[in-house]
Amino acid sequence: MKPYGPYILPQIGSLREMTDLRVKDNPDGIAFFYTGNDGSIVTKTYRRFSKDVNAVGTYLYAHNFREGSHIALLGVNSYEWLVTFFAIANGGNVALPMDARQPIENIIKLCANGDCAALAYSEEFAAAIPAFRSNLSDIPAADARGFVDLPFTSFDEWVSEGAKMIDAGDTSFIDHKINVDDMCALVFTSGTTGIPKGVMLSQKNIAANINQACKNFVLEGNGLSPLPMHHMFGLIVGHLMVFNYNKPCYIVRNIRNLMKDIQIAKPECLFVVPMIIETFAKQFKVMAKRTGGQLTPEQVQAMTGGNLRFIICGGASLSAMYVKMFRQFGLEILNGYGITECSPVLAVNRNEDMCDGSVGPVLFGCEVRISDEGEILAKGDNVMLGYYRNPEATAEALQDGWFHTGDLGKIEDHYLFITGRTKNLIITSSGENISPEELEEKVLADPAVAEAIVYDVDDVLAVQIYPEKEAGAPAEYFQALLDRINKGEPVYRQLKKLVLRDEPFIRNSTGKIIRTQIKGDM
Repeated sequence: MKPYGPYILPQIGSLREMTDLRVKDNPDGIAFFYTGNDGSIVTKTYRRFSKDVNAVGTYLYAHNFREGSHIALLGVNSYEWLVTFFAIANGGNVALPMDARQPIENIIKLCANGDCAALAYSEEFAAAIPAFRSNLSDIPAADARGFVDLPFTSFDEWVSEGAKMIDAGDTSFIDHKINVDDMCALVFTSGTTGIPKGVMLSQKNIAANINQACKNFVLEGNGLSPLPMHHMFGLIVGHLMVFNYNKPCYIVRNIRNLMKDIQIAKPECLFVVPMIIETFAKQFKVMAKRTGGQLTPEQVQAMTGGNLRFIICGGASLSAMYVKMFRQFGLEILNGYGITECSPVLAVNRNEDMCDGSVGPVLFGCEVRISDEGEILAKGDNVMLGYYRNPEATAEALQDGWFHTGDLGKIEDHYLFITGRTKNLIITSSGENISPEELEEKVLADPAVAEAIVYDVDDVLAVQIYPEKEAGAPAEYFQALLDRINKGEPVYRQLKKLVLRDEPFIRNSTGKIIRTQIKGDM
């Protein structure tokens, strides 16, 4: 398709400025809504959200969390999580969103590495608090002032106390002048290939990416994202971009209720990772069997709330076959690409400008080029400040003003294509470079394959396949599949070893397969 200009919205310079604009333009509009514990629908207006942020921020200030305090956020998606994130960031403090699926010892280690002074958490994680208390020596910042836990079960008290302080004339938080260049979020990478690094993001970084994303994609209805808020795609695109578009954003509190939530929210756009697309595809197949034939677009619309038009997918690679499959039901999957260090989006297919197999045009306001080695390099206001207390890694990643993503790609026409990852690159003894993702795409194109990972064993290419259980294909089927794939490949790219798995691969919270554990599973 032909490229066209950006969608136009007022540009924001900070999270507070974005909130103030919404309150000015649409104070009584619904900012967020969700299903409460009693099953009722809870709505929060832009005005209510702003007041709650100011109240919680004032409460934190009164308890001496101000200008530089590091506070970890551990919890399921919730309105309380969002308000607390804004209250931390807008007060000159630093929020550390934590992956709640990690073992508690990992979270303690990250809190220590991130110099946390406190932990805000959902009641689901209250049982872990004694472990924090017994490990205070590992968290110097918390030990220095005494451990401070901030349970979201006390959220209403924070709001009430903060509001009373404001009414009594305490405007210290509200009057705080935000330095948009200071770190406001410290986000640890998922660590699929190595030790997590702390990505330092500023309000300028986050605001820039919200501006950029809103120029590439236009939202005209409700938004919904089941992705965890600790993940920057889920937070910044799935929630904050919707907020910036002055549209209601539904908060998915439990992904197990996703299909029910979709019926309630009736979104125009979903923000997901490929694993959720794959789950939808399986549900469509089950539904087709029940109805005794091919699903119609009307049936799929009935399953997805009635208003769904777009699904923005990121976080990991997505097979183009899903794009074609969903299009026949009237749903456009807009595949995109991002990385935490870029706050996070760099490219996404647009409402009226898309190319199957690509991750779309680069965002307006971002610069992307391909190095001589084929690596994707990025530049822009959305690029991180650096890695926390890791100057060596920062210097390696940021060179001559360009961020080195570690991903391999190409630009054809005006579309960006991802071809692999430098750290996954297989280099044979003969010096040949092989991107495993390219071969995996061919294996995954077969409907009998649910998951596949290509790797090397003693200079021989191997593939582990987790079969699609419903296909019921025997081992001979998959060997024949490899034989067909190998016919079109040079000898050094041929898959010589096949391992069939009984269990799916282990994934991180964004749905990426953790490759470092693959060989150990043989």
